Amino acid sequence: MSASAAELESKGAWRLMPCEHDGGPAARAAIGLVTLCNDVTIEPELRNFLPLEGVAVYASRVPNTTAGTVESLRLLEGHITAAAALIVPDIRIDVMAFGCTSGSMAIGPDVVAERIREARPGMACTNPVSAAAKGLRALGCKRIALLDPYTDEVNVVVERYVSGQGFDIVDKGSFKQRGDPNIVRVPPQAIFEAGLALASPASVDGLFISCTALRVSPVIARLEAALGKPVVSSNQALAWDCLRLAGCDATVPGFGRLLAGEGG
Repeated sequence: MSASAAELESKGAWRLMPCEHDGGPAARAAIGLVTLCNDVTIEPELRNFLPLEGVAVYASRVPNTTAGTVESLRLLEGHITAAAALIVPDIRIDVMAFGCTSGSMAIGPDVVAERIREARPGMACTNPVSAAAKGLRALGCKRIALLDPYTDEVNVVVERYVSGQGFDIVDKGSFKQRGDPNIVRVPPQAIFEAGLALASPASVDGLFISCTALRVSPVIARLEAALGKPVVSSNQALAWDCLRLAGCDATVPGFGRLLAGEGG
């Protein structure tokens, strides 16, 4: 008998302590998130939007450059399947989200879902632009103002895609930042002021703020109060749609009409 084994025997056996399994940290909703390697905003934003017991987000990341071009966005497709496969493969996931708004538009939401399902067959999937479109419709918004941080090259894709979803873009503005390391440094107050300038006219039904790398959670409620109309952001809509697809009917006050349940 080894010295360590003899020492254990001399101290007696470990006592078996009773426990009964509960639903774990994601008893209400287990959300998988495929996000970009250089987006440092989406996870803190989702934690703000989902402060719910029993709701958990598990993330994996894909390579991304700082180029901020349409081509760099399309290259994300080749990494989605591998990233989705790494997200807690032995634990239940209710819904899988792809965390890039412009990337979803450049690749196509259906293609993004196909890449995710190559790793997770039959998985419920969402992405920020599809979620935002659902949210805007649920809130009765047809004529919208659009705010984003992208370069003009990417904005061509964004405007075409959003218009193609049946929305009238009454006004649009961009911070014109190249790549996530710059986008994440756009101050929330700048987002508030830009949103107010774009969405104030009576001809606008609501405001869509596109990009998961923008820090919108601190100003959504204030913007809605100032505008008197709905504000939908990429991460807010993604959180809302993930809850719905996971079968969780929870509402979250303080972050706009959508999460508060006004959109049904």
